[in-house]
Amino acid sequence: MTKQTKFILAVTLQAVIIFGIIIYKISVLAAGTEILLKIVPVDPRDPLRGAFATFQFSGISDLDDFVLKGQQFGNGETVYVVLRQYGKYWSPQEVQKTRPPDEAIFIKGKVENGGTETGSTILPRRRFGGSRLHVVFGIEDYFIPEGKGHGFSFQNKEAAAMVVVDEDGEAFLEQVYVDDKPWP
Repeated sequence: MTKQTKFILAVTLQAVIIFGIIIYKISVLAAGTEILLKIVPVDPRDPLRGAFATFQFSGISDLDDFVLKGQQFGNGETVYVVLRQYGKYWSPQEVQKTRPPDEAIFIKGKVENGGTETGSTILPRRRFGGSRLHVVFGIEDYFIPEGKGHGFSFQNKEAAAMVVVDEDGEAFLEQVYVDDKPWP
């Protein structure tokens, strides 16, 4: 095999991988279920990373005892948050350690803190007399196009995110809405 053939194969392989990722994301966006989640912006700007917003999803990022139903979860553990629509927003119905049935709408996340430490008998932290888990879903950071986020504040505004979830609970942030209008 010549150097030119090896080079062409290497470039072709990289292009196939990149296009495969793009096609996968497009197929999820096209075939997934759209859900609207209420968001709470946490960190609007970082001089080293540019303009971005970090969100927590109201009701599903911090899960309380009534949703946990007395179950114990470990930090770093994968969880499935089963969702139900109440009005225009989706909220947690329950949390499971195993993948819910196909007819359920759910989002997959990881327990970031509030659970038990792996291999230990440490009890979860207590807040307001019950357990609370902080779960991350991999869609918390939203990068803002250059020049669009300057001087913007989420204060006194209703913010929401249109999220698409696939049949495995993988989530993709599609659009952010502020006061029911697409942003930015």
